[in-house]
Amino acid sequence: MKKEQILDYDWEFGKEKIRLKVGNYMFGNRLYIGMLSLSSDGWEPFSDLTVNLPHVQVKANEAFIDHNSSKAKLDFIVRHKLGKVSDETASSGYCTFQKVAFDLERLKELDPDGVSCYMEQHPGLQKKSKTRKRAGMER
Repeated sequence: MKKEQILDYDWEFGKEKIRLKVGNYMFGNRLYIGMLSLSSDGWEPFSDLTVNLPHVQVKANEAFIDHNSSKAKLDFIVRHKLGKVSDETASSGYCTFQKVAFDLERLKELDPDGVSCYMEQHPGLQKKSKTRKRAGMER
């Protein structure tokens, strides 16, 4: 059994021990990443890392970051090499959201079951992942 991957999340109220939960949004089947924190009762929902903006085009590995504590969340993504922060933003209502191209292989290290389920729903991702691995082995 693989050991749980726990990441440090620094934000305005201190430091949290975080696990990521990967899934998909019901509307649009887009990438969802949730944050769970460790409490005395076990793992519980802490925050959403991503938001669903169905009116904006994204690739299967891309998502917009929740605007609540977004600086801390973007720093968290960079620090733990979860993906590449884009210059692209999108607006919804009064909020502006930053786009991130997530590294699905890195996310798979953190939530193998969640990423596997997500990739099953996006068959094009599985082909790209296998091609990338095969190309790396041929070198």
